[in-house]
Amino acid sequence: MKKILRTWQGLEGGISRVLEFLVTLAFALIVVLTVLLVILRYLFNSSIIFGNELMEFLFIYTTAFGAAVSLGKGNHIKIDYFKDHLSPPLRLITEIAGQLIIGAINIIIAHLSLNWIGKVGGSASPVMRIPMWTVQICIPLGCILVSLFALFNITKALEQYAHGKDGSET
Repeated sequence: MKKILRTWQGLEGGISRVLEFLVTLAFALIVVLTVLLVILRYLFNSSIIFGNELMEFLFIYTTAFGAAVSLGKGNHIKIDYFKDHLSPPLRLITEIAGQLIIGAINIIIAHLSLNWIGKVGGSASPVMRIPMWTVQICIPLGCILVSLFALFNITKALEQYAHGKDGSET
């Protein structure tokens, strides 16, 4: 059982590192493109034709993948006041219920977005002329990753509870 848990934790760490790298790279490209486009526009009265569209696509990817990273790190929006005043067993139940709800909603969104991409993903982007499904696919991918991190969080909560660490602040 411990070997399975270590493998599961290794998978979580690996996915998290890859996603953090991709999100960081995308943000760096957004910053470089923004600075470059401003310099070109105001100093040389010029532009990069595909620059704005590429920034939009990168921003969409950072949002989809960043949501998974945020959930994995526990940095998502939550209000812990009431949960922190519960007994450890109730705290565990609320943590698991919350993660299950997050996972279920994201699985539903992933399923619905795949249907949507099948209907509208065949068009090309206006400037870069790339298939829009290559941009839109980040929505179901991000939702699947969020659901996976919700499962990781459930296993972490169960492991902490089993080892007497109920996650309360002391």
